[in-house]
Amino acid sequence: MALCVKGTRLTVWLCLGLAMAGCQSAPQSPKARTITISADITLHPLAEGVWVHTTWFDLPDYGRCPANGLLVVDGPEALLIDLPWTNELTATLCDWITRNLKATVQTVIPTHFHQDCMGGLAEAQRRGALSYASDKTIALAWQKGLPVPQVPCRSQTLIRCGTTLVLVTHPGAGHTTDNVIAWLPVQKILFGGCLIKSMDSASLGNTQDGDPAAYPATLRKVQAAYPEARIVVPGHGRWGGPGLIGHTLGLCSERASNPGE
Repeated sequence: MALCVKGTRLTVWLCLGLAMAGCQSAPQSPKARTITISADITLHPLAEGVWVHTTWFDLPDYGRCPANGLLVVDGPEALLIDLPWTNELTATLCDWITRNLKATVQTVIPTHFHQDCMGGLAEAQRRGALSYASDKTIALAWQKGLPVPQVPCRSQTLIRCGTTLVLVTHPGAGHTTDNVIAWLPVQKILFGGCLIKSMDSASLGNTQDGDPAAYPATLRKVQAAYPEARIVVPGHGRWGGPGLIGHTLGLCSERASNPGE
């Protein structure tokens, strides 16, 4: 279930949702044990019912490249924030979730239109998952002949997986013009996607479809909106704390000082 709302109305709905979730404190992280599903798919637990899914794909000129997403499971319902690179990887992940977690992927949220977020969208939709994305992502998917997400969101969108809340927002352009982020308020987990870089990233990477000039302001909005974030997950590489946002801001400054690099 999702609701696109703005301003104070969103605050009211978020508070109601937290109350319906039981007014509980953030769940404790389970023992951090990486689960290997295949040679190209791993899961790493972040909190009760929340995992990072990492999938690998061979990119021309780059070689084997990992990409992160989130898996949320609440009872028989599962939700994916970003999809694996391909339909085949997505099928493998969804089958594993059904067999081992006794849940079905009912909702998917690609955070922008690139393959590392949306490559498995057709398979997820074939299986009956409902897909949400920025209206900008949907427009780009149409233009580029890609599988098209079904439900457009223009501001902030509150989505439920069982009683688990996921708030999706478009803070502004950065890595791409359509990039969104996802916030789990109870768990205090922020999925920044490719807008946020891991601590071992030495550059902003590919911003061909983004807006380097707007990037710093977008990051500052994220920094101001989620000061209580406990875990920040980037689109690639190791996750960490809010320092990843500051690190990405530093990379923006380096890019501005050396625009030719």
